Amino acid sequence: MRTAPSITYRPSRVEGIEGVSSVTIYPDRLELDATNGVVCLRFIDMARWPSPRWYWRLIWRLRLPLRMRRFSFLCTDVVVGDRDWFHDGPDMYFRFDAEPPITIYMPDDETKESYGETHFVRTQEIMSKGRFMTFDLG
Repeated sequence: MRTAPSITYRPSRVEGIEGVSSVTIYPDRLELDATNGVVCLRFIDMARWPSPRWYWRLIWRLRLPLRMRRFSFLCTDVVVGDRDWFHDGPDMYFRFDAEPPITIYMPDDETKESYGETHFVRTQEIMSKGRFMTFDLG
């Protein structure tokens, strides 16, 4: 039995949920280990679907590329939040479109690794395996 790829780390801080001690990112979900238990948030529930939502969700489920007519490009990943990378390591963050919005800041030691090995990049890689992505605010 194969296990899904994941990354677990201790964020420098989290906004939206109190007492988060660790974050685990899977291709299809986000798990937050908080003082009141593990909170599991599915990316599919956070997706920013164009209108009509039912149509685009069906196209995505069938694994067809999403052609955005007004942008003239093909997209296979669905946006589930935003990311901000142009700060120092612990101030880089992902903001997920959950209810309430969840903002996860990178660990304090984020700048000690090469950029390709950072939690920030690895989080993006894991999410893309599930065909999810975040919008770049930079």
